[in-house]
Amino acid sequence: MDSTIPLPRQQRLLHLLKQAEGELSAQELHRRLRAVQQVTGLATVYRGLKLLLQAGLVRCRKLPSGETVYAPLERDQHHLTCVRCGHSQALPFCPLGTGSLGLMSVMLQGFKPLFHSFSVHGLCPDCQATQTET
Repeated sequence: MDSTIPLPRQQRLLHLLKQAEGELSAQELHRRLRAVQQVTGLATVYRGLKLLLQAGLVRCRKLPSGETVYAPLERDQHHLTCVRCGHSQALPFCPLGTGSLGLMSVMLQGFKPLFHSFSVHGLCPDCQATQTET
């Protein structure tokens, strides 16, 4: 199998990810497949996502809750994530640089990246305000 051409099951997952406005968990993808009468087990969804990751077609990000969310690779988003309330805000730019990968090109030394993620974890303004009130 050519690693850049996913099988029909993976194509359905990729299609759902591209339709979604944000990132989706494997559980949410499973729910959406079931809603359109696509009988697929949750383990099959996880295997499909793993193959899409290995093919470089999707990226993933782990939330503070431990849940992993997925998005199409072309959505190069990076986040500020509150560790208290879980709110996640996308950054409007890639802090690692673009083009020849900017800062990353110095660090890669022949390594071929498929995707990267950048997250800053801390307290959002609302949680900071409630922290100072108590």
